[in-house]
Amino acid sequence: MKRLIVNADDFGLTEGVNRGIIECHERGVVTSTTLLVNAGAAEAAAEAAARHPQLGVGLHLNLTSGKPMLDALEVRSLIGDDGLFPGMSAMVRRLISGRAHADELAAEARAQIDKCVELGIKPTHIDSHHHLLALPRLRSAVSGVCRSAGITRMRGYHMSARSLKGFAISAAARMPAGEPLDTPDRFSGIEVMGRRDMAVSLGHELAAPGDTLEFMCHPGYADDILSRVSGYNSLREVELKALLSEEFIRAIEVAGVRPVSFRDL
Repeated sequence: MKRLIVNADDFGLTEGVNRGIIECHERGVVTSTTLLVNAGAAEAAAEAAARHPQLGVGLHLNLTSGKPMLDALEVRSLIGDDGLFPGMSAMVRRLISGRAHADELAAEARAQIDKCVELGIKPTHIDSHHHLLALPRLRSAVSGVCRSAGITRMRGYHMSARSLKGFAISAAARMPAGEPLDTPDRFSGIEVMGRRDMAVSLGHELAAPGDTLEFMCHPGYADDILSRVSGYNSLREVELKALLSEEFIRAIEVAGVRPVSFRDL
């Protein structure tokens, strides 16, 4: 039987995002999520996860926003003069150019894994904020750290790309890097972020080859806090409604798939 992982990114970003993810899980849609350990609602997210033991929780490795787990002196190549991660575009440039030091990337990844454990969560897998783990330099730097911490699974980007962003991510992810971690057979969700017709896309993806599909999503409730920490805000509510729609739930039922999390791979 084909298996489906519906993974909600950004757990811990805000209370509104936490609430949206948990609501989708309680309705039987979201089976997995990934935690931003350096975000403002991370502790509340961990508490919610403890109340929902069937929800798989991995690490949403964050190198683009907020403060690192480590002291600034330990990760100088990863942060700006303000001591914060420099944003997606700047971090991509640092990774591609090699300005982001591999040892610092590995150390920060380990610190974020350790923070997960400190919060009571044994990560089921790893993925990354803004898809940086598609880049081979970052995968090379952190794959060994992940395995040493007992994390053997990660998001893969085996997808039907239909946009420039999708093509770029998919192409980067195909480049070999480090000791590979296990991934689902297929990935989707990038092409339908913020859209109401997620059910249509899910139906197409579930009909494609592959035993296990990961469908990425970003449900949440928008509020003033979210608007200050993320440019992706009101569309989270669009995704929330799409995920909880009869059409989306029906698409899962019609496909006859088994909902799972990364711990089941």
